Amino acid sequence: MLRWAEVHLDRLLHNYSEIKKLSKKKKIFAVVKANAYGHGSVEVSKFLEKNSDVYGFAVATFEEGVELREAGIEREILVMASHLEEGYREAVDYNLIPVIFDFEDLKLVKELGIPFHIKVDTGMGRLGFLEDDRERLILELDGSNVEGVMSHFSSADEDKEFTQKQFEKFLFLARRIAQLKPDIKVHIDNSAAVPEKFDSILTHCRVGLALYGSKPYEGYSADLRQVMEVKAKVISVKELPADFPVSYSKTYRTSKREKVAVISFGYADGLLRTLSNRGEVLINGIRCPIRGRVCMDMTVVSVEKVDVKKGDTALISGEELTFNEIAEKAGTISYEIMCDISPRVKRIYYEGVQSLRV
Repeated sequence: MLRWAEVHLDRLLHNYSEIKKLSKKKKIFAVVKANAYGHGSVEVSKFLEKNSDVYGFAVATFEEGVELREAGIEREILVMASHLEEGYREAVDYNLIPVIFDFEDLKLVKELGIPFHIKVDTGMGRLGFLEDDRERLILELDGSNVEGVMSHFSSADEDKEFTQKQFEKFLFLARRIAQLKPDIKVHIDNSAAVPEKFDSILTHCRVGLALYGSKPYEGYSADLRQVMEVKAKVISVKELPADFPVSYSKTYRTSKREKVAVISFGYADGLLRTLSNRGEVLINGIRCPIRGRVCMDMTVVSVEKVDVKKGDTALISGEELTFNEIAEKAGTISYEIMCDISPRVKRIYYEGVQSLRV
């Protein structure tokens, strides 16, 4: 096996426990959209359903919800970003809870008579009912099967003042809807906002990033462990002469004789091309800088300071070289780094000392 990812489910459970401490008795939706941020939505959901009190799972599409149901997941599944008109049959047949964000879908979900959550836009500018829709929305929700009301913070990791303003907008409408249905589920917290002290009207939170071990910001008050470790084999080791070009477009030239290794991992596997000449991998515990452009299937790294041979293992990301660190070097966010780990990178699941290959 040339490239693989080890998914440590015991670390996932550890992170869940840490988040639960912060959640102040709110029930937790585990966000498992986008294949659980690359970790494997079926395996993550099965493990949490078996080993925790997770309330339910949040996905983006009806297809993702169907995949979980067909895998045997029984707890609530919230579909957050799909148009009901194209997924109403799945919602009915698979007991999926749609999130409704416009009046067209609200009319349809009322006709179907199925439970749903509504989404309000408090400052994200993406999906959701706006403040001007408020009075009409209250009227149309009366007598409906609405079970939840939600919104989404845009900047909880960096702008506390704006986050508070979003919450106040949300709170006003949530209280109005709670008058219609006192047992309504109310949620707006994401990973970054879970530690914040908001009104006790909140009943649930939706957690993704922190669950997988990445802190949303520096100083985040939880002891998190990165769940995934990404690894690849060294397939070549050689010494290049001085003034020798490396990889496409000759963006790196050796200044003197330099020992390099070729790693069987490239941008088709999830190593961003923006890490060319700036990223690193770990081989035998030593950081090895990327030389030249990252290729589709391979990457060249300097191994001047490493005792390395063909067949050794390189760590692409793990607790010693985190997704957060890689994202900072690449000028992006850890979410993207996780999600970009390709399906051809074999996932191996560990529950403590045991492993399951999928």
